[in-house]
Amino acid sequence: MAILGILDSAMAQVARILVIQPAYLGDAVLTLPLFGRLRDAYPDAELHWLVRAGVDSLFAEHPWVDRLWIWDKSWRGWWSLQKELRSYRWEGIIVVHRFLRMGVLGLLLPAHWRITYDKNPLSRLYTYRVPHRFHPNVHESTRVLSLLEPLGLPLALPPMPWIFFSTEVENGLSPWIGRRPYFVLSPTSRWRTKEAPFSLWKAFLRAVPSEYTIYVTGLPSEYHRLQELVGEHPNCYNLAGKLSLLQIAALLAQAQRLFTVDSALTHIASAVGCPTTTVYCSTVPAFGFGPLSPGSEVVETQEPLPCRPCGLHGKKSCPKGHFRCGYSLSESQLLGSLSAAPPPTPHTAVSPPPPEDIAPSL
Repeated sequence: MAILGILDSAMAQVARILVIQPAYLGDAVLTLPLFGRLRDAYPDAELHWLVRAGVDSLFAEHPWVDRLWIWDKSWRGWWSLQKELRSYRWEGIIVVHRFLRMGVLGLLLPAHWRITYDKNPLSRLYTYRVPHRFHPNVHESTRVLSLLEPLGLPLALPPMPWIFFSTEVENGLSPWIGRRPYFVLSPTSRWRTKEAPFSLWKAFLRAVPSEYTIYVTGLPSEYHRLQELVGEHPNCYNLAGKLSLLQIAALLAQAQRLFTVDSALTHIASAVGCPTTTVYCSTVPAFGFGPLSPGSEVVETQEPLPCRPCGLHGKKSCPKGHFRCGYSLSESQLLGSLSAAPPPTPHTAVSPPPPEDIAPSL
């Protein structure tokens, strides 16, 4: 029987579909369009999601996901999860992760069908294997959606927003979002070669007109480091470690713009429709992890550097020692984004509309 026939016949018995994507926060956010399409096509199915510990709070009450399974990235945690997951009868398994442990897990669980990328080491044992390629101008969210091709579902991105939050979350931001207009600055990354030099951000903040309010965000451990930037503008506030992930999403949903680097904040901003200026240093937009919100822009060096990109994820330090991809940037490249128009449609915290078969431009 064709895969669609199996899935449709199982709907009467409340089919369960498990999506396995225990990668970092940004990768998890870019999996949301896949859930949007599944939820729209199969509103009565149970959609489960296996995520890594630490990112789950952003998706804990998401209307597209019925249950989250949390993995601590250890083998002991993996073993406990597979034993519990094996007690369920799954209609289908979609493994977004391209590595061995999740490939094994997808094969161990009882299911009618299994889908993964051809780069997973065990993909030949799956029902369907989908090509995974880094093509220029193909966004990662589109690559993730390609896993739905065997189901015959639309592969265009659902309309934004993809993250939703309660009025209570929004009300918790009232001390800050009453200051308008404001934008958010998130200049850090776990990979140092993805970060633009702080000298760039300091020069930028000094040039921003005083009527703007700027909220700087980052990890709690980065609070003191980010405090360097606060004194460069009269209305700059350090919120590092003070907000939950959902509150950060809500802050971005009301912001005029996000200024950031190639990091998870770019993707959270895309998920709530916040225009974003993303600064690229050692990585490049062609990898497919750029901003998607209307009005977004990319800033990168104009120098032809044969060493760039030096890797997919960035590095702890510049392999060449000069970091020209960062030091050749100027604040004038950032200032042009301030005059960009705000998003045409504000974010809403109510239930999402049905996805349309029209993808925003990549």
